[in-house]
Amino acid sequence: MHRFQFLLLLFLTVLTATAQETRQSRPVTGVYSLEIGRRSLLATYLSPLRYTGTDVAISGQWSKAMPFSPEKWIMHFDASADFATMLNPAETARMVGLNAAFAWGMSRRYRLPYGIQATAGAAVGFDGGAYYLLRNGNNPVQAMANVSLALRVSAARPVTIGHLPVLLRDEVSLPSASVFFCPEYGETYYEIYLGNRKGLAHAGWWGNNFRISNLLSATLDFGRTAMTVGYRFSAHTQWANKLNTKIFTHSFVIGVVPGGIGLRKKRTILPSETIYSVY
Repeated sequence: MHRFQFLLLLFLTVLTATAQETRQSRPVTGVYSLEIGRRSLLATYLSPLRYTGTDVAISGQWSKAMPFSPEKWIMHFDASADFATMLNPAETARMVGLNAAFAWGMSRRYRLPYGIQATAGAAVGFDGGAYYLLRNGNNPVQAMANVSLALRVSAARPVTIGHLPVLLRDEVSLPSASVFFCPEYGETYYEIYLGNRKGLAHAGWWGNNFRISNLLSATLDFGRTAMTVGYRFSAHTQWANKLNTKIFTHSFVIGVVPGGIGLRKKRTILPSETIYSVY
């Protein structure tokens, strides 16, 4: 009889733990943004002159708390596409660019004093595209391709404006090890097509392929939805085969977060709580 009671108690314990686990919610937080700003580009493969103009991008960022340790580990996926149109200093020639980027990674988050949350992690990413110089002869296009492992850190703190909760956040991505594409100086893509493919792939680090993206944002949580506004600075400098590429972008960011970020909801330590990935 005692054995039966012990087995029944064990069964109820396991059933209760399972029920509690199934009540735990880890929603995907998606941020969908439009970015508009200015871009400066120096690409000596195409021209010795610096081109400046307008850059427009759409971006998405999806994150979710991990099931094995939802309070400490989060997974994130980023995707973006941008279009730039630029002029030379004399405004006599135009260059256009189209690029796309994707990245997936994981970060560990830390709860610090004064309500600050910090995260640190890494992401594997790919980005590529091309710049087209409308007035040129032999080499009117420069292709870009890069695969990288990036360090990723962020810091966030909630504040209240009136009765509206706002999350202030700064997020930095710093690709540190990479493999990137760069042709030889003066080499045309027709030569590459014919088989001259030596020296096209290069191992990258901060010295020859430095990149950084910094997004400073404020997210206003209305409950069922949230809105984010911010400023993004990104830089990309590349040196290989005596070719110099420097790209700097300053953008205003505005986005929407369906479902909100959970600041309006009371947080508990129960297994049935909703665990958000942003804060």
